[in-house]
Amino acid sequence: MATTTEEEHAADLANKATESVKIGKLSDAARFLREANHLAPEHPSVKAGWVALKEEEEKGPLIEACREWIKSRDDHEGEKVLKIIRAEGLRDVTAEEAMEVLYEIKGEDDLLDQVTGELVGSRGAQVWLAKATEEQPTQTYYELFERGDDSIDGLLKVCLNRSVWPSDEAFVQGHRDVFMLSLAMMMEEALEHPERAMKGIATLLAAHADHLKGIIDMDSFDVILASLDLRLPNSLRSQATLATIKLLELAPDSAQKLIGKFVTNRVQRSTADSLIVAFSAAAAIFPITASAAATLFLTDGFVSTLVPMVQSKKSARLEQAALDLISAACVDKTCREAINRHCRDWLEDIVGALADKKRANLAALILVKLGDEPEASSGGPQIVLPGKVDQDVLISRFKSMVLSSEHGNKQDSVEGLAYASLQPKIRENLANTPDFLRRLIMAMKERDAPAPVLFGGLTIFVNITTYLPLQSEEEKRMAQLKAFAATRKPARPDPLEDEAHVTSRCKKVLDAGIVPFLVSTAKKASTSVLTQTLQILLSLSKEQNHRGAMAQQGAVKLLLQIWEHISTANDLKTTPNSQFPAEIQAMAAQALARILISINPAHVFSTAAAIPSTSAIRPLLSLLTPSETSTWQLHAFESLLALTNLASLDEVTQNSIIRTSFDTIADDLLLSSNTLIRRASTELICNLMASPLCIEKFADGSKRAGQRMHILLAMTDVDDAATRSAAGGALAMLLGYDITVEQLLKQERGIEFLLDLCRDEAEGIKHRGVVCVRSVVGADGEIGKKGVEGVKKKGGVECLKGVLKESRSQEVLGVAVETLKILLGQS
Repeated sequence: MATTTEEEHAADLANKATESVKIGKLSDAARFLREANHLAPEHPSVKAGWVALKEEEEKGPLIEACREWIKSRDDHEGEKVLKIIRAEGLRDVTAEEAMEVLYEIKGEDDLLDQVTGELVGSRGAQVWLAKATEEQPTQTYYELFERGDDSIDGLLKVCLNRSVWPSDEAFVQGHRDVFMLSLAMMMEEALEHPERAMKGIATLLAAHADHLKGIIDMDSFDVILASLDLRLPNSLRSQATLATIKLLELAPDSAQKLIGKFVTNRVQRSTADSLIVAFSAAAAIFPITASAAATLFLTDGFVSTLVPMVQSKKSARLEQAALDLISAACVDKTCREAINRHCRDWLEDIVGALADKKRANLAALILVKLGDEPEASSGGPQIVLPGKVDQDVLISRFKSMVLSSEHGNKQDSVEGLAYASLQPKIRENLANTPDFLRRLIMAMKERDAPAPVLFGGLTIFVNITTYLPLQSEEEKRMAQLKAFAATRKPARPDPLEDEAHVTSRCKKVLDAGIVPFLVSTAKKASTSVLTQTLQILLSLSKEQNHRGAMAQQGAVKLLLQIWEHISTANDLKTTPNSQFPAEIQAMAAQALARILISINPAHVFSTAAAIPSTSAIRPLLSLLTPSETSTWQLHAFESLLALTNLASLDEVTQNSIIRTSFDTIADDLLLSSNTLIRRASTELICNLMASPLCIEKFADGSKRAGQRMHILLAMTDVDDAATRSAAGGALAMLLGYDITVEQLLKQERGIEFLLDLCRDEAEGIKHRGVVCVRSVVGADGEIGKKGVEGVKKKGGVECLKGVLKESRSQEVLGVAVETLKILLGQS
């Protein structure tokens, strides 16, 4: 038993160990505790010391590394911290304490910012940050803001994670605090990195606008709309645009009034600076709410005085802002007419002057949007003025910009060609310039290519490859009636839009390398880019001769990935904006079906390719569900053909198709009134018969199996020869088992259907018939005897003798002779 002196000494050593633990000197703490343990192992402070040391050791090396970094402020130590965070799955308590330790470092620091961003990926750090924001919102926000972008991103991540906040009230208050602090930060003069604050505003509006009631007022709108100024960085303007979109979604009426007031007030000030801000905001509003923006644009006297007002200020920035506004306003037909009347001469002067390439290109883009042809197709009035600049000249100019090796300044040219390619003659022009197609793909590939170049480039490829939509006879009649009701003749399709021209253009686009490009961009593609990608692939896949090249270039894997991505996004149902329309997902399945019809599936779904054949089944099955569209039967037919081709692969694929869709195919589609669907369903069942699982569906003795046998037999008696052939082939495989022969003999007219196959004019069908009869009469035991009796009773001997007289096929004759011998040998 320890003496009092020993206990006091042990307690002193335990206290030293505790202090060592606090400063991260764990080896010293362990040494103190071992000595104390020798003196008084049962002393409470010694036991507590061991517990504290163990807890600290369990935190791993991160905390000690953080402390070393704080002491030395050496980047090498900071890199060590970053490496530990990335390598380890941090325990909550470790991440929490690391945040506490690192909070001592103040000011902007790129490495600390990066470390904070990585650290806040763990729950413990998020809990710490939520608590800090709850207790000291202003201090926490300002210090993280100063630290850097990753730190503010981490704070916003915490704001969106309800599970790390202690209560709903704290969660909501955290949003309100961060939003108000972001607004306050935006109002500071000469603020560095305003995009950080605007990102907070946009993110919280998008995710939890309902928590911000009572905060958003005219000042809030002013802060956001002023951030749309074209002189500001794109990073800030894009966040301000997102915030504006959300405000208009939340309260369209009041938001439009506030926007109108903002723009009108600044136009009335009539200074160059205020006009730039007003024009920038109005230009940004047009894509979001064209009707409200058009109302502002068409205010009495605005368009007619726009050019003189801009010219009087002699400001290049203002001229740029005015051009941006006019370009955005071209989305509205009435605005286009006003621009054509009051601004066209000025725009053509800018194009002709060539003093500033950026402004000249933008003016040229606007002229393309205005067009140079009457809008006869829309039936509306069109103001046509004699122009100084011919549209063909503008198109050549835009093409030259894309073909040039210069980086940048391609955005307006690509956008202009995207608009112009709505015209068939421009599509043909662009497609017949292979160098242009390749250069356009290269421009979209550039690492720093702006989003409009990618979107505009894909729009060009969509327009070049788009076929005229398929129309049913009913739809054609309705279109004619609408035209007559509008007192104009139905417009004839342009010859350049016929199938031959579009197919030729698709071949040129395929040769330019569009598919490998789409494969390379799909992983990070937005919803709109994925939609364009699918439109292009669907058009390219229409021509059978294109499908092999598409498969070789990775189109099958790409389509499967896109379909699965869309399916997952729609299943999660996170927000309405993240949902994909059903027709977009159907496009992926349709393009996939077309390609899989025309290729050897073994080449795509090989072990080397690492794509399982079963991954294609769900997308293909999605096309079999009836819909109200006039084309669903065509898509279902293509899907069935693709499934039939897949079913030729192996038993694993066959069984997967059977398990997921056999009832739909055998019980619904096989009875379709559509000849093509009925035929394709029968051919698919024929291929599935290679699987014992399919045989079981017809031979398990159930009532449903008997009904399926009856339907399959009925398919041998339809008018379509291809369907009869597929049904005969399916029966030939099915009747290779005695149990299925027994089920056939239970069918009232089963043998008659088989003998009718033997009488078919087509040798292939006749062959299937005699093989089926041979299986019936050649079965073992009592089943075979019943088979012989049944065939003889139905006139089978005479039928087969007729086959011997009529057929010239050695295969048919051989089986028929063999079958007759069995029949006659039983007489």
